[in-house]
Amino acid sequence: MNKKLLGIIVFSILILTVFMPLVSTKNIGIKKNQLKDINYIQNQIVIKVKEGIKLDINENNGFITTGIESINKLNNKYNLVDIKESFLSIIQPKNSKLSSKVGIDRIFTLNFENDIDIKNAIEDYKKNPLIEDADFSGIGFGCIIPSDPNFNKQWGFHNTGQSGGTLDADIDAPEGWDIELGNLNVIIAIVDSGIDYNHEDLKTRIWINTGEDLNGNYQVDPSDFNGIDDDGNGFIDDIRGWDFVNNDNNPLDDHTSSHGTHCAGVAGANTNNNIGVSGTLWACQLMPVKSMYWNNNILWSDAGPGIVYAADNGADVISMSFSGSLDNITLEAACNYAYSSGCVLIAAIGNHGSTSPKIPAKYSTTIAVGATDRNDNRWSSSGKGNHIDVVAPGVEIFSTLRNNQYGFDTGTSMATPMVAGLAGLLVAQDPSNTNVDIERIITLTAEDQVGPPSEDFPGFDINFGNGRINAYAALYGAPLTPSKPSGPLNGKTGEQYSYSTSAQDPNDEDLYYWWDWGDGTNSGWDGPYQSGQQVSASHIWTSEGSYDIIVKVKDINNKESGWSDPLTVSIPRTRTISYLWHNLFLEKLQLLEKLLSLLL
Repeated sequence: MNKKLLGIIVFSILILTVFMPLVSTKNIGIKKNQLKDINYIQNQIVIKVKEGIKLDINENNGFITTGIESINKLNNKYNLVDIKESFLSIIQPKNSKLSSKVGIDRIFTLNFENDIDIKNAIEDYKKNPLIEDADFSGIGFGCIIPSDPNFNKQWGFHNTGQSGGTLDADIDAPEGWDIELGNLNVIIAIVDSGIDYNHEDLKTRIWINTGEDLNGNYQVDPSDFNGIDDDGNGFIDDIRGWDFVNNDNNPLDDHTSSHGTHCAGVAGANTNNNIGVSGTLWACQLMPVKSMYWNNNILWSDAGPGIVYAADNGADVISMSFSGSLDNITLEAACNYAYSSGCVLIAAIGNHGSTSPKIPAKYSTTIAVGATDRNDNRWSSSGKGNHIDVVAPGVEIFSTLRNNQYGFDTGTSMATPMVAGLAGLLVAQDPSNTNVDIERIITLTAEDQVGPPSEDFPGFDINFGNGRINAYAALYGAPLTPSKPSGPLNGKTGEQYSYSTSAQDPNDEDLYYWWDWGDGTNSGWDGPYQSGQQVSASHIWTSEGSYDIIVKVKDINNKESGWSDPLTVSIPRTRTISYLWHNLFLEKLQLLEKLLSLLL
């Protein structure tokens, strides 16, 4: 379209604008949504008009127009109260030519009177033929580093290479905390050796049973211990949990190495308080459920009722840093009960270093957790096997100890509450998340790790399961791992074969696909495709062999999924030429036989 014709169209639109309803400019304001939701301003969008389009913004008696009828209609629809140039109303770029080239002068910020359906509004403005693009007015945040003095020792949260570690071999906790910090509505049950509920970094995080809190002050007072089961849950004066080892209301940790207290600190120590250490959740309630003896032994007859107690008294997540060899109907029944009650169950896979399944980690109701070191290597004593779900940092983990002390400990016991803490963050972010949802998110957003040569391919393996957990990816909503590719399982060299897969994005964003064909070649990023759309790609193998096809996706913000499970394709030797040579050889042999018969 030439400039003269475009000018005529614009002039005509300007004339029609006179008859359009006007838009009020009252109540101008920016309303930011909560951190736990999508990071954008709820009553504001940004648009970029097409090159050559000029907005004639005027205010008359408290109303504004843009000079373009179709845009005015949209502004009226969503109750626009203010429109301004996003850049030029704030700054005049020195390089005006460059400014014009990139379109800085064509970008406008629109404020609406009330919170609106942002996605629908953006789509409506995008459909306007005079608008090049429309988008969220986004909010960004700095990566939060808490004030706790020992945070630098907690490499599992933020690995900067300290003490010989590998940069970023961590769960990306600060990046995740930019999205969600947790809150005191989330209850994490620590089924363990109890908790030092007087610890300076834990005492404000200990669960208070409101049914036994007679003063209603959310504190433990002597008057609360009246010898009566005030809430009728079967336990007398269980104001801060229960001790199933001694059958009393004092779940204080007496473990020789502060096992339960250490695990509690990993999950939810009071964070950013200038004291001690950080927890995976900055804010939560830690429910002490003492089921482990001082010497590290735990009876299933204590653990089973402890798990049921946690479920019945409101636990969202149950952290179980213990394991055993023999099947047990008590423990299994308790896990089934808690899982069916909606609890997320996190279980240590054990410190035996083998593939031997242990309980409760082997149950389908639990998320089985192995341990990694500060270089993202599997800890040599960590259990493994087909039942492992994820891994988390578990070697030299710094956390709370009894009597206001702090120290290191190692084991899958330490990895488990870190996963429990991540589950708690997901509960805080969206209370509607079910335990099925949370397990899916944690496993599908885990960072894939490379195992020994026998498992040296992307995807699930017996050493790392689905990978090392990543708080940022889980909370941000990175795309879910694509489905296993489908298509022909065998074929010939030189022929083209087509394969398909699909992936979902939690934010319903468009996705780009990367196909690895297993022969040293790949597709590069291909897209965009809609979330959930069935996507196909084709490939030609040039040599015989067995090839594993895998695929991953990324969203528009370059957040990548894990690799899909591999589809193995066998490309046999092309035999057409061989058959031709064979037939030719037979013909020559027959001719030779005839010649010999004549000579003889």
